[in-house]
Amino acid sequence: MSLPIYSRVCYIGPENIQEKINPGDVGYIIEDYGDGNYEVEFSNSDGITRALVVIAGNNLELADKTAGF
Repeated sequence: MSLPIYSRVCYIGPENIQEKINPGDVGYIIEDYGDGNYEVEFSNSDGITRALVVIAGNNLELADKTAGF
């Protein structure tokens, strides 16, 4: 399944200590690399980017608009 750019997504992969992202974190797709990988931006509640990560599509799902902050 392809995820559209600017989609709100939920990270469902394992905890990633290096990138500081956890299962359930919500971000936005900002790039589709066309190989099943996506660049996702995760921000804090002030809108400041806290992580910019390339993630395999199988570790993402579309987020419910009521999820996250």
